Amino acid sequence: MNGIHLHPHDIIDEGTDQIFSLLNIMEDIHYIFPQVNTIFERNPYPKGILPHNPVHEFVQGEGTWHVPLDVKAIYEDLHQKVDASVQNGEDSIQLLKEGSTSTEFKIIPWLNLLNGNFQGNVENNGVVDFQGSVVDHWLCPNGPDIVPMWSKLITALTEKYGYTTYLIDRIRFPDWAGKQVNPKGIFSCFCPHCKKGMESLGIDISELKNTMNEVAANLRNEDFQSAVHILQHSKHIKQWIQYRQDSVSTFVEKLLHDVQRDNPDIQLWLDLWPPSYAWLLGQDYSRLTKASNTLKHFPYHKLGGGADVQGFIEYFAGTPVKQEEAFQAFLTFFDLRYNISYESFKEEGYPISFVKNENDKVRELSVPNTHIFSGIQMWNIDEEPLIEALEAAEKSEANNVLYYCYGWADEHLFHAVGKWNKNIKK
Repeated sequence: MNGIHLHPHDIIDEGTDQIFSLLNIMEDIHYIFPQVNTIFERNPYPKGILPHNPVHEFVQGEGTWHVPLDVKAIYEDLHQKVDASVQNGEDSIQLLKEGSTSTEFKIIPWLNLLNGNFQGNVENNGVVDFQGSVVDHWLCPNGPDIVPMWSKLITALTEKYGYTTYLIDRIRFPDWAGKQVNPKGIFSCFCPHCKKGMESLGIDISELKNTMNEVAANLRNEDFQSAVHILQHSKHIKQWIQYRQDSVSTFVEKLLHDVQRDNPDIQLWLDLWPPSYAWLLGQDYSRLTKASNTLKHFPYHKLGGGADVQGFIEYFAGTPVKQEEAFQAFLTFFDLRYNISYESFKEEGYPISFVKNENDKVRELSVPNTHIFSGIQMWNIDEEPLIEALEAAEKSEANNVLYYCYGWADEHLFHAVGKWNKNIKK
């Protein structure tokens, strides 16, 4: 029952025969999650080449829509830029659908909801940081057009391809990464809709911004522990975090209500951040799993749980001594109780126990019977740590694993996974 992510260029460039051939080697793939719309991400990230792609050495995601639907006609007020490949007649989802008819693979389209190259009335739906700057390419879950747009698009996708289950990703507020590192994006959102919502709950926005400015000043001065102390003890920060979680949960609940009103068979699976980080970005496992009984999160131990930890640390700290201070403050803030140095993290990532710990936290926070996919890093990694991660996930509270991702993985890793699975089945 395990799964793997595909990007549009994988299907277009390699073809389904090669994809299925490599997936069959793994011995454990049941679900395929093809990406419908991209984010601003280099493929592979952050460097390297696509090891078995015959057309491209790498592909730069541009936050575009990759399915031949007239998205502007479907929802004129807000829509995603359509990729040039679609104008050239490419349809990766249809190719995958046709190619998979004689296989046992189950297709779950993968959608990025709040991050991408959107057009139309972006100003009334975008994210604004605490200093009044727009956070590029992010939509706010409280934007008035977001749920109507996505409910119509998901309904149109179901009508076109027949799929009724979707993995929804980027259902959160911005983190500190993206096209470039931008920690200011974390201190959001202060769009008119969020300000009105916070004020209705009695949140003092002026005091909240003052607190955020105090934290920012401490970070600029490389006083990392003071910044963490404020973040952990400020009542204004606590209120803001709760508001963000309520905003994301309400967004997902409204979207599910609207799509099921049009088609009761549609289900939404969740792609979330690991629980040690997710709470800050607006993701409340306990409430979200009441709306969806299936989720994937990504305790990629070698990459800091999918977060650009190294980029974050080196944005604020320029010397090895200060980088170590910043890293220890980072661990403190996110309650990551690992006795590791920054130099060790850069070389090895988090300890392998991170995988099991995060999966167990997901089980504890989620409603009973939630199906948990543990994200497994399948690139920029050797065979031994890949198998270690699989073993850690196997011993955890996760039900299955979901590999990220097909196109970035060296061929020898497909064989390594297949060999491990054969041994497990003996």
